[in-house]
Amino acid sequence: MTQAAEIPLLDLETAQGLADAFLHHGVTLASIKGLDEDDLESLYAAAWQHLAEGRAHDAVDDLLLLATHDPWEPRFQFAYGLALQLLGQYEAAAQHYAQALLMDATHAGCLLRIGECLEQLGHAAQAEEALRACIQLSYQRPEDHLLRAHAQERLQALQGGAA
Repeated sequence: MTQAAEIPLLDLETAQGLADAFLHHGVTLASIKGLDEDDLESLYAAAWQHLAEGRAHDAVDDLLLLATHDPWEPRFQFAYGLALQLLGQYEAAAQHYAQALLMDATHAGCLLRIGECLEQLGHAAQAEEALRACIQLSYQRPEDHLLRAHAQERLQALQGGAA
């Protein structure tokens, strides 16, 4: 059997073919458009730098492209969520943090940010639950101690100063 016979031919012309390619063959919009990992990483690095500088409005379009073109990358979902949160779009941000958490269940930062978004949306009880989950999860990785401290501060503030 030749190698060409082993590679399935994918139908990228129909909606059903695209859905099959995305769900069963690991195809992403980035791969269809010829964007490789280096292209995506360069765009991610530039967008993350904008976020670090407090320029979410300059990062959001690139992060949307990344989250759309490679939706299975939790870093892209998290960063897009962060940009949306910084722009005051808390519900959409929480959804992207939740997607990132589904792909990386050890990411305590997702729970912290979900808690912050829920707090901003006026859902104090759910925010407290997310912050408690963040605190619990943060004990699994020593490098998450700062996340834990921030979550504890937010939780104490939500509870009116009594932790």
